[in-house]
Amino acid sequence: MSTSFPHDYFIKLQQYLLWQTNKIKKLEQQLTLLEKELKEIKQRPQTTIERIEYKFDQLKVETLEGTLNIGLTPNGTGAIEDFAVSPEKMIVPQPEPILFRNIQTKVNNYLTNECQKTLKQLEEKYAYQLDETYRQFILQDISRQVDERIRFYLQQKMNNGYIPEANSSEAVEKEIFEKVREDIEQSLESFIKHLPKQGGEK
Repeated sequence: MSTSFPHDYFIKLQQYLLWQTNKIKKLEQQLTLLEKELKEIKQRPQTTIERIEYKFDQLKVETLEGTLNIGLTPNGTGAIEDFAVSPEKMIVPQPEPILFRNIQTKVNNYLTNECQKTLKQLEEKYAYQLDETYRQFILQDISRQVDERIRFYLQQKMNNGYIPEANSSEAVEKEIFEKVREDIEQSLESFIKHLPKQGGEK
C-alpha cells in the first residue's frame, strides 16, 4: 500500500482550506463595503411623494390668482410648456417703438374681440364648458405673454436683416400679428384639448 496517499490528501485539504479562507475574507470585505454604502444611502435626505389624485370636475374656484402659463409657442412648435425664452439666450431687440406698439395694439384688439369667439368655439369642439371668470383668466394670462412673443418675432426679423428705417413696416406689422395670432389660437387649442374631461368622462 502506498504511503503517499495521506500526505497528498492533507496537502490538498490544506490548499482547499486556504482557498476557502481567502474566499471568505473577500466576501467579508464585500459585505463590509455594501453595509457602508447602505448606511450612506440611509443617511441621505429622502423625499416621499404620496399618491396625488385630482378631481377637476369637483373643483370649486373662489378666486383666480397667479399665472396659468398656457405658453405661446411659435407656430405651434414644441410643447405648451416650452414657451419661456431664456433671458440668457434671448438678445432683446431694439425695435422701432411705433412698430412694436402698432403690433401690440392689433394683438390686444384681437384678444378683446375675436379671441373670445375662438375660445368659445374650442370649448364647443372639445365639449368643455368654461365659466366666464375662468375664460377671462385664460385670456389675461395669454395677454401677459404677448409682448415677449412680439419681441421674439421682431428679433427674428432683425436677425434676418430687417431695418425698420429702410423697409416698410406695414407688411411686418401684419406678418408678426398673424404669427402671434396663430400662436395664441394653437396654444389655446392645446390647452383646452388637454384639460380633464368634465363630469368624470373617460
